[in-house]
Amino acid sequence: MSEEKQYPSLPEQGKNLAQFAWDILKQAVTSNESLMVSKEISEQRIQICKQCEFYDAEESRCVQCGCWLAQKVKFALDSCPIGKWGQNSDTFINEKFDEIMKKLDKEKESE
Repeated sequence: MSEEKQYPSLPEQGKNLAQFAWDILKQAVTSNESLMVSKEISEQRIQICKQCEFYDAEESRCVQCGCWLAQKVKFALDSCPIGKWGQNSDTFINEKFDEIMKKLDKEKESE
């Protein structure tokens, strides 16, 4: 039988979720940035998690914060509780800028 994992207490997990929900709500109301990262970035994040000592492969959860990682890695504002990966709004801005510039270039070509 496998050793029982010690996740944060339910109140601590609730606090983590409430803080994250509040941050997402603030970003959605005050920003034009996407709430989600690209598929490439979410895959990079999950690979980092899978190599971490706090990764629970059976549940795909982080033992440190208690989050289900398949969802956590997709949000731009979320980050690893021990600093292995961070918020990624800058990458989104750069990707969006490149996308906008490509559209503008195509419009110029079609004129």
